[in-house]
Amino acid sequence: MAKKTLITNAKIASASVCLDNGGLLIGENGTIEKVFDMKDFKSSSFEDCTILDAEGNLLTPGLIDTHIHGVGGFGTDDCEESSILGMSKCLAKHGVTAFIPTLYAGRPEKMTREMKAIISAMGKEEGATILGVNFEGPFLSPKRCGAQDSDSLCPPDAAIFNSFIEKSNGAIKAMTIAPEYKGYEIIAEIAKKEGIVLLMGHSDATYEQAVDAINHGVCHATHLFNAMSTINHKTPGVGAAALFKDECRVELIADGIHVHKAVVEHVIKTKPEDKVVLITDSLTPASLGKGKFLANGMEVELGEINAFVLASDHSLLCGSALTLNRAVSNVTNWGFDIKKVIKFATENPAKIYNLSDLGDIKVGMKASLSIFDKDFNAKSVFVNGKQVL
Repeated sequence: MAKKTLITNAKIASASVCLDNGGLLIGENGTIEKVFDMKDFKSSSFEDCTILDAEGNLLTPGLIDTHIHGVGGFGTDDCEESSILGMSKCLAKHGVTAFIPTLYAGRPEKMTREMKAIISAMGKEEGATILGVNFEGPFLSPKRCGAQDSDSLCPPDAAIFNSFIEKSNGAIKAMTIAPEYKGYEIIAEIAKKEGIVLLMGHSDATYEQAVDAINHGVCHATHLFNAMSTINHKTPGVGAAALFKDECRVELIADGIHVHKAVVEHVIKTKPEDKVVLITDSLTPASLGKGKFLANGMEVELGEINAFVLASDHSLLCGSALTLNRAVSNVTNWGFDIKKVIKFATENPAKIYNLSDLGDIKVGMKASLSIFDKDFNAKSVFVNGKQVL
């Protein structure tokens, strides 16, 4: 039988707990059994435990990345179970304990193969938990396709969507659509019935069309301001609707490149605190360093700026080289309280995707936890009570 694990001398930050010097007990079943202030610690109460001294480092709920295409040389686009499991192991090294592998837009048959690879990998992880599948397409606008394959895009099609659902075993968690297309309302109805989160993105919709979509339940924006009609004082677009409407949740790529840090600061100051989610949108070669790589059939390059651009056209951003711990570090360094920033990468995504046992530090919740040093490097990581780093 597995021993209990006792973590001591940690600075704890979560939605429910904030302790300058705290401790935590992980039960034999992998859940959080006790949280306490170290001033109340009595060693005699914790006999026969594996002890981990956090040495004053930061203990948080495990980070949750809900929009990620790849990392560490592993990605969703090769239709291989082994690549998804590779992502799982690599993400744990960055303090991520759960993620939703995200598909690029593609032909329905290819997206189905990619989805099946993800489903096949679920339950076999040695690192971060695979939560399901995120479809970034194919119902996107070619006018705002960004690095997506424009030839694979199509207007909303209920038959295609239902085909994905029928083959998914309930694993589809999210889908991005362009709401300017007639017929998106049917997709919204199906998504609501199936418990799938719909996001607006890769869209050239007007402000009015975007507000209509929000009213139909498309209450989340994919990588805010990127690949969407954005704010203009006379013709506000999707970006404006997502920012102005309090009920709309927004994803942010907080690398300072995809969205300027001043704009990130404005979004955080103006949106309700529970409506901001940090993501990476990272590509397969993220964390491999500078150079030229293949990602989703494109040659991309990481050079002077810390984001991937098309190797043949450096003006086209293709995706980020971000890891979620670096996103948390960036936003914290831009002047925001660590407890709030941690919420953007833990509690908020957990609530949006109905992950009731993740995203916080409470007795009875899964012990998916990360310990970070002062530079937000992951020092120790637990997934469902098991130490994976």
